[in-house]
Amino acid sequence: MELSPLIKKIGHSLVEIRVRALKSIMCKLDHSLLSVSDLVQERMLFVYLLEWFNFAEVPMQEEVLQLISTLSKHPTAAQMLRDVGAVEFLTQLSQNLVPRLSAIIDGIFDLLFQLPELLPAYPVLYSDEPQLLNTATTGFLFDSGELLRDVIMQDFPAEIFLQRPTIVQNLLSLLRLSPGESDAGYLRMQAVACLHQLCVGLRRRLRFHQDPSFYSAKQDPVSQNSSLSYSREMRGVGAQPSLASSPGGECSPRPSVVGRTGQRPRGDGQDGDAASDSSGSSQRATAAALASGPNAPSPVNAAQLEMPDLGVEDVLALQLQQLSLAQFTVAAMEHAVPLLRTGRSGRLCGFVQTCLPREKLQFSMETLGDIMTYHKSCSSGCPESSLVHHRLAYMSTAVLTVRLLQTILPLEKANDHLPESTVAAILPLCLDQPFGLAYPGTVEAAVAYLEQVNPEGHKLCKRAGRAALWMESTCLFLKETQQQGEKNWLELLELADQATDGLPYHQHLPLIKECIKICSHLWKFEQASPLLQTDSQKVLLKLLSHPLLPVKTETYTCILNIVKECLGVQNVANPLSSVCSGVHFLLHPKVLYEISVFGLWDPNGEVNSAAKDILLFLLKGRLMMTPSTWDRLNQALSPVIPVLQSYAGTEDALGNCVLLISDVSNEVRDGVLPNTTKLRAALRLLFTKQQTLRAAAVQHLLPQLTNATARPPLDSVLACLPSLYCLTKTLDITLDSSDRSFLKVESVEKLFSILTSDTVDLTLRRSAAEQLGVVLQGELTLHILQTGMDCLLEPSVCVLRKLVYADPSLRHRLAENSTLLIALLRGGSHALLTPCVRHAKVKNSWNFIFSLPVRESSSHHAVSPYCIVLPLNSDLLSLVPAKEALQLVWNTAWHSGMDNLLEDLHVFQTQEVDLRLSETQVLSLRATHLPTGLRDCIKAIAMAAGHASVSSALSRLRLHLLIDKLALTSTHTHSCRDTLHSLPWQPAIARFLQVRPVCLEDERLLVDVVAFLNSYFKHSHSEIEDEDLRWILELLLKQTSSLLDLLLIAESQTHTPSQGETEELRAQISQRLQRQLTWFLKTLLHRLTQTTDRLCSALAGPFVSQLAVRLLQCLRVSDAPRFYGLPSLERTLLGMVSLTAQPGWSSHCPTTEPRSLCTTYLSGLLEVVSSFYVEWGGNSLSFMGKGVTKNAVVCLLHLSHEMMAQNKDKEFISQWSLGQEVGSDEHSGSTLGLAWLIPLWVDRDPEVRFASLGVGSALTTVPSGCQALSSSCQNISGGLWGTLLNIFLDQQESSMVRREAVFILQNLLVMPMPSTTGQANDSTWQSPCVHDDSSGVSLVGLPALQALLYHCQFFQHAAQMATSCYRGRYAFDLTPSARDPDADDSLGLWRSSNPAPQSRGSGSLSTSSTLVSKTYSRAGTSGDLPSGTDTSGSVLSLDSRLGNVAPNPSCVIVTPDLLSAVCGLLSNLLAVLPEFTLSALGHSQLLQSLARSEVKHCSFCSALLVVVHDSVLSESMVLTLLQLLSSFSKFLQSCVTLSSDLIGQMEFLKLLLANLFTILTLDTKDLGKNFTFWSRPIWFSTDLTICTLAVASDCRLAAVLHALWPWFLLDDGAMEAVLELLCVYTANCTTGQCLCVRASLRARVSARGSLMQCVMKLASVVAPDNSPIQQLAFSLLANLAINKDCKGVLQKSNFLQPLVSLPVPKPGSKTGHGPRAVGMPWLRLVLSMSFGEDGRLSILRLTGALDLLADLAATHRHRHHRHVTAADNALLILHNVCFSSANKPKVLANDKVMKVLVSCLESKEAEVCALGASALWALLHNYQKVGICAPLSIIL
Repeated sequence: MELSPLIKKIGHSLVEIRVRALKSIMCKLDHSLLSVSDLVQERMLFVYLLEWFNFAEVPMQEEVLQLISTLSKHPTAAQMLRDVGAVEFLTQLSQNLVPRLSAIIDGIFDLLFQLPELLPAYPVLYSDEPQLLNTATTGFLFDSGELLRDVIMQDFPAEIFLQRPTIVQNLLSLLRLSPGESDAGYLRMQAVACLHQLCVGLRRRLRFHQDPSFYSAKQDPVSQNSSLSYSREMRGVGAQPSLASSPGGECSPRPSVVGRTGQRPRGDGQDGDAASDSSGSSQRATAAALASGPNAPSPVNAAQLEMPDLGVEDVLALQLQQLSLAQFTVAAMEHAVPLLRTGRSGRLCGFVQTCLPREKLQFSMETLGDIMTYHKSCSSGCPESSLVHHRLAYMSTAVLTVRLLQTILPLEKANDHLPESTVAAILPLCLDQPFGLAYPGTVEAAVAYLEQVNPEGHKLCKRAGRAALWMESTCLFLKETQQQGEKNWLELLELADQATDGLPYHQHLPLIKECIKICSHLWKFEQASPLLQTDSQKVLLKLLSHPLLPVKTETYTCILNIVKECLGVQNVANPLSSVCSGVHFLLHPKVLYEISVFGLWDPNGEVNSAAKDILLFLLKGRLMMTPSTWDRLNQALSPVIPVLQSYAGTEDALGNCVLLISDVSNEVRDGVLPNTTKLRAALRLLFTKQQTLRAAAVQHLLPQLTNATARPPLDSVLACLPSLYCLTKTLDITLDSSDRSFLKVESVEKLFSILTSDTVDLTLRRSAAEQLGVVLQGELTLHILQTGMDCLLEPSVCVLRKLVYADPSLRHRLAENSTLLIALLRGGSHALLTPCVRHAKVKNSWNFIFSLPVRESSSHHAVSPYCIVLPLNSDLLSLVPAKEALQLVWNTAWHSGMDNLLEDLHVFQTQEVDLRLSETQVLSLRATHLPTGLRDCIKAIAMAAGHASVSSALSRLRLHLLIDKLALTSTHTHSCRDTLHSLPWQPAIARFLQVRPVCLEDERLLVDVVAFLNSYFKHSHSEIEDEDLRWILELLLKQTSSLLDLLLIAESQTHTPSQGETEELRAQISQRLQRQLTWFLKTLLHRLTQTTDRLCSALAGPFVSQLAVRLLQCLRVSDAPRFYGLPSLERTLLGMVSLTAQPGWSSHCPTTEPRSLCTTYLSGLLEVVSSFYVEWGGNSLSFMGKGVTKNAVVCLLHLSHEMMAQNKDKEFISQWSLGQEVGSDEHSGSTLGLAWLIPLWVDRDPEVRFASLGVGSALTTVPSGCQALSSSCQNISGGLWGTLLNIFLDQQESSMVRREAVFILQNLLVMPMPSTTGQANDSTWQSPCVHDDSSGVSLVGLPALQALLYHCQFFQHAAQMATSCYRGRYAFDLTPSARDPDADDSLGLWRSSNPAPQSRGSGSLSTSSTLVSKTYSRAGTSGDLPSGTDTSGSVLSLDSRLGNVAPNPSCVIVTPDLLSAVCGLLSNLLAVLPEFTLSALGHSQLLQSLARSEVKHCSFCSALLVVVHDSVLSESMVLTLLQLLSSFSKFLQSCVTLSSDLIGQMEFLKLLLANLFTILTLDTKDLGKNFTFWSRPIWFSTDLTICTLAVASDCRLAAVLHALWPWFLLDDGAMEAVLELLCVYTANCTTGQCLCVRASLRARVSARGSLMQCVMKLASVVAPDNSPIQQLAFSLLANLAINKDCKGVLQKSNFLQPLVSLPVPKPGSKTGHGPRAVGMPWLRLVLSMSFGEDGRLSILRLTGALDLLADLAATHRHRHHRHVTAADNALLILHNVCFSSANKPKVLANDKVMKVLVSCLESKEAEVCALGASALWALLHNYQKVGICAPLSIIL
């Protein structure tokens, strides 16, 4: 079912379509019309399901989430959901959903992050059990820990140690040895090393089991190639094998064991001579039995041989005791984390990092918290080296802890599960400023956890952050103020504002002076920016009102200094100077108010004294100010006068100045302050308590009173005026607060009319006034006062008092009315003659008109409105981490960065003592700051006086590299490698690599040096580090005693033992050195595969070849006493694996020929395989030595390709034959040949099976290899073909193994096979061969191949594989039983059938090479056997292995790589058995199955290419799928070539090509330079386009290729593929030709012209060297030249002009006549044009064209080749030209042409003679002027 259209509808913009599509898919799932496995590979389905929630209308939310949950149970779906960003999307979505839906998302997360718990179980023999138990003891670990780590853990699958956890448990227990115990430290580190190796092995095995290519359902309890085991496991059920005569080698249904079967040594070097007499006799007996031919035991006899103790274990017991991955991880963390307190934290962090778990590890987390606290606190009283160690340990532990938290603990659950110790450790980490600067991403994550678990601590961190910002702003502000030039005042003021906030923390008082200076500067100018003035005033007021006394004091002091500077007596000489403008910033009411109200009354004497002086300078500065400045002062002073008057007095200068403000007679101030202001000031003084001030006020008021003519006269009361408002008692005059009135409007109006009437009696008017007290206007009272109606005075004042009490706006308005003020004053004077009550009422009116002095009234602020609230800083300054953070921030900002701080700290320290860094802080800072820490390490190495200091520095360097690795990418400020690259570390290290160690300490130091180099190069991939790679390669190649020579250090002592050195100690150090050297050299080899640097590549050749010689010397130690030193041998072979993987590794050895080096390698590796595999019973059921076997076989695989490259023209297969058989006669010449290879094909390790089959695939690429391999399989039941077909058809086998078997079958099909009996008798290749025992019928060659393919149902299985190709990235879960039992099985893989066993007939078919089984036969699929095959009375059957069906069906994976190989095999079958194969293809529907699969592959590629830039693995997957497409296209082309009728049956081609062209048009910018992406689909399109042209036209092929043309120009291979595709597309296809001329696909590329013009440009710019591109370009133009439009383009572009300059080959020349002659492309193009009349005319328009063609055609008589020459093409062109009526005169007039045509008639070649005659006849036909042509006249 094609799901793409339905899935696409889920993302439709219309909700109805989305809903219908979703319901359709869910319905199909419910009714089993679809399975989960059908959906999990549809990437866009997951994208659309997530985007479902992005629409405005979101129905069926629960159903969508449930569908995602169902799909998430599938590992492929889970991985794809993670790839498309489902975790981040669902995390945000969950916050906006109801709890019920959020719970579903939580379940999805559980599925997305599910970790495989159990790995596949492996049985272990009883003989291996003691070995495992012995290695678990303390004594063994002490004596042979290297064997456990480097051998046993390499040989045994890592999961075995979890399934049998004794070793793990013992190793973990060693981690808890107390320091006081004997050798506790050594044992602990040995245990850590072993556990680290186990973790690495588990991760490798986990990746292996999840690799689809190596997934295998095999779970064999014993080895697969043992004749003993397979005699018991005969899979041909219910039948006894035939005892008919067969070649003697047929002793077992499986490949026989070759060599000895005795017990092999343990491998620890303590076995002595392994080749004992008993084992020797055993192997001789086995060899004799093998060589006995017909006398060899039959399978029946073999089945009765004594079985070894297979150690069948109690499966239930294993399941109960085994550890899951999570359990092991928890246990490892629990035991290892406490060791981080010790001095080996670097190595332990590396170990812990390899086993990051996903479960709650509260104990480990608690321990990590304690360790962080421990290392953080160990900073006082420690020596420098210890302090640096503690700091680095703290950093590494902190990074590890945070990363562990991010891995296992979601933020929202941290509060419930994070231990208290960890919570306590996180707070100091968040406050650790040096760490935060180095690793901001880690601290950011820690802060996020702190917010969840400690809100108060998080607030403290935020406060510390704000304080740090303020301190940074302070330093930056001060630096900016000292800079010259233009300044950004807004930014400066913002910094100043922040800096003043930080004063409580740093109290850097010079900041205040700079702020005051800026304020003064910004207020100087008349046209200053109001915004700048406002902001600066804000800062000034904040400083004036600052709660800290030192700040306030400094502020007033600085202001006073500026005032003195501007208004001091020094300015008397220049009274109009602008210096006084410096005080403008003070001349504002807000500033004067702050100084007057709070500065003058400040309890601190310095502050109030400065405030007084400031005001005094201002008030007395009239002579020092300009008029504008004085006016500004008075304007600013006016609102503040009421406050200042509270300081009026006669005792001091300021009081006198303030008292003079109200003096009208003051000449200095006359005309400046308004009279009303002075009047109010004077009246205000009447309310003071000081008699002297009231008397002075009366004197100030006298001019106002005496100038008035109104009554009453004041002479009699003048003496009483100072006490006018002094009362003996006070009255309550508050108004009624009730807002309800009982009066009517009419009544009020009537009363008012009475009051204002002049005719009404005064008594009534007074009564009316008293009643209207609350409603009368003030103007009325004023009128009454002025008219002297004394009787109305009292009620009128009462009315006024109530009015101003109730209405503030009226009160403020009346206060500005000087006339009213004077009238009230006079009324008060008159009241002196009235009762006291009246006086009180008048006096109370003043209370509301005037503001009383500040300290006598609550109308002014008690606290400054600009005073800031100090942040709570006591806890910050008392908390050591916070205080240290602020200290570092201050010093870092003050020195403009960490680098300058560390450089200048010893020269300059900050003035603030509390902010100075201690020596401990400096050391910690140097260790934390990566550039400085690395620089210190390198300096220590360069200046070291002993080994210890160098080792310590190297350890610190490695720890820095480890921290860099632990910290997530892009989460730290500095990269360790990038920083090292900028430092001179290479000379410091080089000196230790240029000398040979002369003592044990030298060796130990060299171990540390090499370990550092390995750590440095291990994870380096950047181009910058190519310089380091060049350096180390040059160093290794230049030195006389190279590190490479030290690889042999284990075999030859490098120094004279000194006193106290034990043999064990020397051995340990030597082994460590060899191990580190091997790892380092492997790292370099791996790095060389990633570099693109040319110099590195040039140096790599000699380096690799020299290393090859050294490793060979390490390997060839068969005569040495430590041959069975497996640790060294396994390390050597591991190095060889990396070495031989380098192409051309044998080509640069200066002393040895490549062939000789390869031959020596081959001999040594075969010796290893013989010793560890063949001679000891093949795969001896024991895991011991399996690492040696696997690595040796992989090396042989690499070696086979190297030898093929180095021996292209020479025979080398004979070198691969294993020597004489053990026990055979020396002169018999008997060899095992390639028989040693066959048991490896069925090894229990899939990697060994793959590599050994790969060796066979490489060797069979030459005929001699096929012969040798076939001959070596004569003694194997089923022979070579049966074995390979068995492997290929084994559904439980891994795809990689099956693919290699297919490759060998492909190679075998290339061999010439006989098709008849007669040919078989004469052929040297007698394979395959099928023999029927009952009928005696034997088939050889092609008939036998048909029989094999038919009876094993090869094509049916291939079709089944095609329909089930797996395109996922990972294999499914390792424990399917742990999943939901009702869920669909993983990944849509097909399951093998298990038909009922069929009994065999009385007769059997037995051959010398093949047994055929009917196990796979199905009802209704049997057909006729090939001709000559007798089936009467027998059932053709393949060997029981071909019919192997697992008892329990299991999942099977078929990868694209395997399917690609199958396509190649099918192509070869079409070549050798065309009719049979085509028939089988039609019967099995294999072609259609493959086509449907390819359509899915194209769709999958399209989805991957959209996101391929995010994943290197995705890129690899795309390339693999494209390779499959290419293989399928070649197979399809072969099918169409044999049967053109198939084209009509290929309806799938249109969809396939459409999807393919979609890939070509994808905008994959990141892949633009990876031309393999383009060339492969183009090659595929080329092959498919051969099959159908109409589809290519519909898919706009020409436009697609035109759009991609710039990319093709960058790669010759891709361009060749494109031109080849277009040649096929345009051949005899008018539509294709026209499309190449028309407009391009995209308007933006139309400037290039059409596709044809691009090809013309390509043909013209390429050098005329007949390169493949030029040849193809002209071939394409030749195709296009047939089309009229195309010819028009050629004519208009003058493209043909270079034709006339072509060189004419000399007579007799052999180089100028072949198909690759220089002019051949042009002639082919012109020939194509000559087929049309317009083209012929174009040719003749070229001046000299006829002469050139005649000269070329004249050379036909001298040609020496049978192929088409330039002369042939020239003659054909002339022939075609003669058929044009318009051209006849020109042709007849050209003597050269006519002579050539006439000479053709005399040619001995019929074709040439016919061409000449035809051309002449065309000239004669219907041409009346023929008689005038002399040559023709002669002929006639």
